[in-house]
Amino acid sequence: MDNRLTPEQQDALIEDALNSYPLAPMPRSITADVMARIQADERPALVTWNDFAIALVIALTVGALFVAFQNLPPIALAKLRMQWILLYHGFILNARWLVPSIFFGAAALSAGLSIPPLLKNM
Repeated sequence: MDNRLTPEQQDALIEDALNSYPLAPMPRSITADVMARIQADERPALVTWNDFAIALVIALTVGALFVAFQNLPPIALAKLRMQWILLYHGFILNARWLVPSIFFGAAALSAGLSIPPLLKNM
């Protein structure tokens, strides 16, 4: 396109070309060509080697925890259960301030994430 022409003149030339040139007939093999391109692509792997590595690490961790808990002495299991009960009761006692602080923190986080894009659109 000639850069000396104004954008309006360029648009007029393009419109004239679109209106005056005859339409070419659609090739008969267009569907086959398009489908050949679509089917030629390989499907991506649903499971990658990273997925296998992560699954192996998780399985080994669960297995190690299972073996460790099976081999703990009864005194250690009793102490672990006692610590769990203390943790649970500590949560219940502190829930009076913990639950509202979690909700207000979540509200502040969602406001912090949603208000700046809204202000940008104004």
